[in-house]
Amino acid sequence: MDLVHGEGAYRLLVHSGFFSKTIVHENQEEEEAYTLTPSSRLLIKDKVTSLSPFVQAVLDPVLVNPWKFLGDWFQGSELTPFEKAHGMGLWDHCNQSPEYNNIFNEGMASDSRLMSLVVKDYKPIFEDLGSLVDVGGGTGTVAKIISEAFPRMKCTVFDLPHVVANLKDSQNLKYVGGDMFQSIPSADAILFKDQALLEPMVKSK
Repeated sequence: MDLVHGEGAYRLLVHSGFFSKTIVHENQEEEEAYTLTPSSRLLIKDKVTSLSPFVQAVLDPVLVNPWKFLGDWFQGSELTPFEKAHGMGLWDHCNQSPEYNNIFNEGMASDSRLMSLVVKDYKPIFEDLGSLVDVGGGTGTVAKIISEAFPRMKCTVFDLPHVVANLKDSQNLKYVGGDMFQSIPSADAILFKDQALLEPMVKSK
């Protein structure tokens, strides 16, 4: 990257909130430098709370291409943008594409790791629960965090059969495959993490 265009890119990233500009003193001279912001720190790969896999999942062509069909959807198309782009729904695509299924699950898991901060700061919400079912819980990242923080609570991860097929139960955590539109396992509380970003792509009107 040449300096002229590089400087322009840095300015754009500062304006977007990914970098912040600061002044450093070196050899008795002042120089401009760029530092990470709370937003960009979430993209550092070796951090527990990194959202880098989530960004990779949502910027993959599998999810980007359906946006091209958003106009058809607004005009009354019965098919979702994702179905128009790929000829099938998101969950069927994940079932047929192990490679993207792994990318998608890793992305959802990285987003869910932030739940550890919620559990830490809002413990009283969970303390009186004897059981909890995480609907659409993927590979169980959130449920694992909760089950480890509250060993007496029985946690269930409920997702599509192909998502939980090879996942192993533990002492107070089990995986159940099924369709949430048919039935949901009973529990004291239901956790449903909203995926608002995906709704226009995968849901019919």
